[in-house]
Amino acid sequence: MRVENRDSCILVSVEGEIDYLTADAFREHVLAHLSGAWRVVLDLQEVKFCDSSGLRALIGLWKTVTARQGRLVISRPSPVCHRILQRTGLDAHMAVSPTLRHAFAKIAGDQVGALPSPLVPEARQDAS
Repeated sequence: MRVENRDSCILVSVEGEIDYLTADAFREHVLAHLSGAWRVVLDLQEVKFCDSSGLRALIGLWKTVTARQGRLVISRPSPVCHRILQRTGLDAHMAVSPTLRHAFAKIAGDQVGALPSPLVPEARQDAS
């Protein structure tokens, strides 16, 4: 995991697995880097595996950041992360971005909501 300060937010680039062995450390490491600016871009492009513990860590981060009137954007989710966000419906609640540029625009508040994400469909259709 790499953490970089970018303007008034942090970029967290995650590699490997977010699972029961790493999820708590992942969440705590990200929270330890939030000092005032509660604006986070999570780059999940290199995540190869994410289980329910990893999902719990993502939800915990999102809840903590939003409770402090912050903003969390998931950027470039790997196929496994994209699938888990879609199947759980979290992509309709969390900000998900296809590119880092798009993520930084969302985090900065530049016309938030005006930049559609191809990862989050306008209207969900049930597959029944």
